[in-house]
Amino acid sequence: MSTTPILPPRLSRATFILSLIVIFTMAMIPLPEALNAFSFQDKLEHCSAFLVLMLLGWSGWPSRLWSIAAGLLLYGVLIELAQHFFTLNRVGDPWDVVADASGLLIGAWLIRMRGQRDTSIA
Repeated sequence: MSTTPILPPRLSRATFILSLIVIFTMAMIPLPEALNAFSFQDKLEHCSAFLVLMLLGWSGWPSRLWSIAAGLLLYGVLIELAQHFFTLNRVGDPWDVVADASGLLIGAWLIRMRGQRDTSIA
């Protein structure tokens, strides 16, 4: 991808890695009682988190977009497996992985649109 990221790669990489750790930790701790404003709020949260991860990953490693996407999809699957097998109050949900993949696709689409905009300006 020839598009230039907005953030400096070192900052993006550090933020990306910290985000991976924070998201995994939040996925493994006991789930607090939370009010959901709508029925698919959890899926929207997954989609948003993986959209941000995709953008950060691309910003840190711009030439590895599809490797980042594949790694993040595997990360999402591993979170669901870890929740299913290693927590008492969490359950792995395949639909969460679908929401994760949706966030990754939206991120890739945004990156592509940015690239098309950059080439049309030049």
